[in-house]
Amino acid sequence: MTARKHYTALSTQARDMIASLSRKGRLISWLRVAVFIAAIVLGIMLRHDATAMIIAIAVSVMLFLVLVKWHDNVITHRLREEALLKFAESRLRVLDGNLSGLPRGERYIDSNHPYTYDLDVFGDKSLFSLLDSTATPGGSDKLAHRLMTPDLDADDIIRRQQAIMELSDMTSLRDSMQVSGRMAESNLADSRGSASSVAIPPINQPVALTVLSYAAFPIFITTAVLSYLDVIASSWCLWTFLSFLGLSALGAKRIGRLHSRLTETVSSLTSRVDLFRHIEESKFTSPLLQQLQQRLNVDGTEASTLIAKLAKELKSLDQRYNAVGYLLFNGTSLWDYRVISNVDRWMKRYGRHLDSWYDTLSEIDALSALATFDFENPEYTYPQIDRSGKVIMEATEMGHPLIGKSSRVNNPLPPMTPHSFIIITGANMAGKSTYLRTIGINYLLAMTGAPVAAKAMTFSPTMLFTGLRTNDSLADGESYFFAELKRLQSVVESASTGQRMFILLDEILRGTNSADKQRGSLGLIKKLIKLPVSGLLATHDLALGVLAEEYPQNISSYCFEANIEGDNLTFDYKLRKGTAHNLNAYFLMQHMGII
Repeated sequence: MTARKHYTALSTQARDMIASLSRKGRLISWLRVAVFIAAIVLGIMLRHDATAMIIAIAVSVMLFLVLVKWHDNVITHRLREEALLKFAESRLRVLDGNLSGLPRGERYIDSNHPYTYDLDVFGDKSLFSLLDSTATPGGSDKLAHRLMTPDLDADDIIRRQQAIMELSDMTSLRDSMQVSGRMAESNLADSRGSASSVAIPPINQPVALTVLSYAAFPIFITTAVLSYLDVIASSWCLWTFLSFLGLSALGAKRIGRLHSRLTETVSSLTSRVDLFRHIEESKFTSPLLQQLQQRLNVDGTEASTLIAKLAKELKSLDQRYNAVGYLLFNGTSLWDYRVISNVDRWMKRYGRHLDSWYDTLSEIDALSALATFDFENPEYTYPQIDRSGKVIMEATEMGHPLIGKSSRVNNPLPPMTPHSFIIITGANMAGKSTYLRTIGINYLLAMTGAPVAAKAMTFSPTMLFTGLRTNDSLADGESYFFAELKRLQSVVESASTGQRMFILLDEILRGTNSADKQRGSLGLIKKLIKLPVSGLLATHDLALGVLAEEYPQNISSYCFEANIEGDNLTFDYKLRKGTAHNLNAYFLMQHMGII
């Protein structure tokens, strides 16, 4: 089933179920009203028969409570269907090329990053928007981290490819994770919380108080029974109750702070028990997913079970916010101290695993997002890795994944070998910059383990660097030209240490005159081919094309042409061998009435 058919079916199914559940919810509401009215009527009719009246009211109350529970289940089910509907509709919009309203990753935008700013990895309608279908904030962060610092180890990339391929076929798991993730987010006040054992406050409850908390209820029951049997004075039971209550009051403020901080800290885990359970119940075959799944098992017990137990303990402390519950539970059993003791014991035994569990969930979530990208683009291919490093990158029929498939023009990338450069010449708007971004985006996707928008691709993972746009900095007193020089300097310095690099440069040295720019560009390329660097340079300077004749073993020349026929200017955006011949700046200025 295609992605569009799958999401359409989910959407239709969810809409039908929401309508059915809404009708069921209204019916239950009317039944609750009917039971309430019936209880009143029966109470009046049986007012002369106390036993019958009590039985009738008791049955009515029990029936009413059953209806309340049923109604709560219906509401929860409807919320899950609504979450599924929102997910399906959002992915259908993505398939239509509409990325508005999707995550943009603004906080990751860094104009000084080696490539993310130039390649529009983050921001409005960016690569991140296209890829981020994660179900958790941690998964979104993990995906962003992978895009900023991808794997350079071939074995790790292959393991990620295998995991993404497997998850791509597991639509049920990914759909379930989406629903559970969206439900969890709606229950969290801070959707950006994270579970960190470092942030967990120390409990440090005295041993004597812990022992007393477990002995408190038997002590109270004993005094109550002895008082009832007149073995001891009845006041003993009252004094025991008041003593326990007073002792609880002494630690009430401290326990309140602990409860609040513990709940806030681990809520990102306790609210996502279903997500952990989905992963634990899955049957994985890829090594990476099996390894990650194993991290969710501690001494034969699944993380979801342990987290659910912690959540239950923390929830049991909620009674302290009810005056009657606080008096009853603490006066008879030192409830707060007992629960905190249980939490303390849990933390000492399993607290060290919290970071690992959260990281594991985030990693699988990020992999699932890339699997969704694969599922929605079955025509994309997984690139081959050249372990020898002889081919830095080579591709056939490669396109930009952010350009609609109907308007996308695919192009090849000739084999890029170590110390090789391709000079791309062409007129304005002919497609040079888009071509460089297409190469950069697909190279980045390949290093994350994702499929690429190409018929075939081979690459060697290495450090990626781009110089496609450079900003000046008024705050730092830097001009555009100096900012660009600093970026180029960082490339040369890194490469001079032996660091292999794949670089993409677009119209460098724009801040100086033509002769100086040409001289500087020629000097830079001549130096780079002597370093462990490969790459492409797009330029309007046709003179740079002569480098292919001077260094035929290292440099080749390709171009994008503009077609001018009379008053018509057209582009086919196809890569050609050689240097461009047609320029269009003067032509455009004439037709726009500028000159």
